[in-house]
Amino acid sequence: MPDKKNKIDENYWKILNAALELDVKKGHLKWTVSDLSRKSGITRSLIYYYFGRSKVGILNEAIKLIGSEMAGLTPEREQMWNMGEFISSMQKARRTYENAPYLSIFISEHIQRDNDIGDAIRKIQDGFLKKIERHYKTSTKSVRNAIYGIYWGLLFAPLQDASSHEVVLTEAKKLLFK
Repeated sequence: MPDKKNKIDENYWKILNAALELDVKKGHLKWTVSDLSRKSGITRSLIYYYFGRSKVGILNEAIKLIGSEMAGLTPEREQMWNMGEFISSMQKARRTYENAPYLSIFISEHIQRDNDIGDAIRKIQDGFLKKIERHYKTSTKSVRNAIYGIYWGLLFAPLQDASSHEVVLTEAKKLLFK
């Protein structure tokens, strides 16, 4: 997340999502800050204010969001899962996705790549799988992977809200934990 001087606001999301879109559409780091400025509608100086001068720094910020907000690998989100507040945690992740919809494509584009971004995403994936194991006490890798798939499917699927999450969670528990 940005340091305290850089708050997350509409400009932050415009810049971040535009950077992700450019990275996906033009190729990894084959875009310029000028491209980013045009795409986001934000001046270069404001881009530098929020993210510094490094394109890699902007993408690293996306990686942090994937870990902290989407996978919920923070003490606060861990506590939510401990208290059974899975749906509230999912709603927080959905808000991040709604603010930066190119995060899902960015993840898909990079997760199999042999580079720093791919390594970071796989590390988040491993942390999330361990989180599932801790909270669901899964007996098999297949059950763990099914829960993983359900979570990410709900996160990225359109038309999802807390009520649809509740339905899926209730039905999944019936199927997975007979």
